[in-house]
Amino acid sequence: MSRGVYTLLVEVGEEQTIKPRPNLSWCLPKGYYVYTGSAQGRGSTSLEKRLERHLRADKKVFWHIDRLLAGAGKVVKVVYAKTTARMECEVNKKLLTLLQAEPIKGFGSSHCRGGCVGHLLYITANPDNLTELLHRAYYELGLNCEELAIGV
Repeated sequence: MSRGVYTLLVEVGEEQTIKPRPNLSWCLPKGYYVYTGSAQGRGSTSLEKRLERHLRADKKVFWHIDRLLAGAGKVVKVVYAKTTARMECEVNKKLLTLLQAEPIKGFGSSHCRGGCVGHLLYITANPDNLTELLHRAYYELGLNCEELAIGV
């Protein structure tokens, strides 16, 4: 079992409102988003198990990303790197710059220690080289990234 960091490219097919608690909600427009997370544990919290969990339809809704994926969001690509270093915030910040994206304030970042606005980024432009930019973010941070094949 590995430890690491990962980024999910999520397509939201229609506008979705996520309300995890009474005083917190997000209205997410249709489009593409990237979510960056980490998996630094063993067993069920390993990188492999975390990615498996995100791709499963039948799971208990626990994290913000679970709410998005249980609704209109569908994972269309996964980029990840094995590392014991906590790189979630660095990857997120690099993607924010490279993709010229808009962070969703507070989404997926309740335990963030890197000062991120949010760990879900809305891609406002439609870059033709999105996959290349995802890989570039990891490489510029010295991470050897891989892509997970998503079943069609």
